[in-house]
Amino acid sequence: MVDLPRHVRGRPNPTGRMYFSFEKFRGTPRAWPVVPLLDFVQDGLFWRRCRQCEALAAKRAADGWERAWVSASGRSYPLPQPRGDGGPAVFWAAVDAAEARDRTDDGQARKTFDALIDFYKTQPAYEKLAPLTKRDYDRHLAKIGQAWGSAPVASLTTVLAQEAIDLQSHTPAGARYFRAVLSKLLSFGAARGYCETNVARVTEKVEHAVEPHKPWSDGAFEAFFEHARPGLHLPVYSALYTGQRSVDVLPMIRPARGANAIELIARKTGAEVFVPIHSEYQEILTRTHIDHPALHLREDGQAWTLAAYRTAWQREFTSKTSKGAPAQVSSEKAAAMKTLRDGAFVFHGLRKNAVNMLLEAGNTEAEVSAIVEMSEQMVRHYCRDVNKRRLAINRMRKLEECWKETRANLFGPGAAAAAK
Repeated sequence: MVDLPRHVRGRPNPTGRMYFSFEKFRGTPRAWPVVPLLDFVQDGLFWRRCRQCEALAAKRAADGWERAWVSASGRSYPLPQPRGDGGPAVFWAAVDAAEARDRTDDGQARKTFDALIDFYKTQPAYEKLAPLTKRDYDRHLAKIGQAWGSAPVASLTTVLAQEAIDLQSHTPAGARYFRAVLSKLLSFGAARGYCETNVARVTEKVEHAVEPHKPWSDGAFEAFFEHARPGLHLPVYSALYTGQRSVDVLPMIRPARGANAIELIARKTGAEVFVPIHSEYQEILTRTHIDHPALHLREDGQAWTLAAYRTAWQREFTSKTSKGAPAQVSSEKAAAMKTLRDGAFVFHGLRKNAVNMLLEAGNTEAEVSAIVEMSEQMVRHYCRDVNKRRLAINRMRKLEECWKETRANLFGPGAAAAAK
């Protein structure tokens, strides 16, 4: 039998099952009414209830007993009777609610990180974030809460902030995002009296060189469409001809027959996107048409989810089974998948193919931005190689136009005459 906390008593019933209760001042004139506890001491909730019992207060009243839960800060929260209406379940729910309310009250009074994070999440600055951005913010806000939740925001120093950022340095992209969210939160808090200044602003910026995604080569497309499972094909065409992210490609609704555009809401930005359907893509959609509301289907006719597609993609490229064992594939397929892996051809690279094709067709950066839902700055980043090719082609065209004069200047009049 484990050692029980003070005032906690266990007793068996006739069948031998143990029952536990909190019985303060038992056997004395000051004895409190019994507070029932959980039956299983192995349950972590049992020990939490025991700790909560230490903060209980009780006193006699004209009509019985008055109970309360008293926090470490001295705040008192009234409670129902443990054997009253609703029984112990209602009593312990009230204790949990009092504990949660005290954390909030205490956090607001001391202006803690927990209180600031809760407040921030009720504001338009947070609510207007796109769903995917909000998901990333939540992940880093949780890390901030774990690090300093109960501490006053004003107690954070630049040194402590830098140490927390450095702990994330094994993933530079994550460290950079953590620093950005922390800085955003502190700026929000400084303007509302939680701290005097944003100490994260002067922390060291995280150096993070992003490797650009490679556009797929003709050979990569040939290897993929010849050897990858058929259920993976149509999403690749959709990404190539629409330029959208995988998170928007996989859930696409099948356009009606004869539709001239695909319309969707970009999950990253929340913006409405209108993508005219290219004639070749229209032919692919016509040939693969199935009466199903979803556009992208597995071989068994069920709609792909993004998670399932990514898993299937990974297994296909690595030639692994669902259990991680090597799959039985032909040597030709194994070689093709290795070529795709070694070439770092990933799904997101198709987005760069789409941008490049649009630019090479003469579209402006603003026009490309509207189609693929990407900032013009990012379009310019994506199109550096395209611009190099444009410059090279233009320079060669100009050289061709003035070649006779250039040749004469280089090699003299005799060379020009010989060339006739």
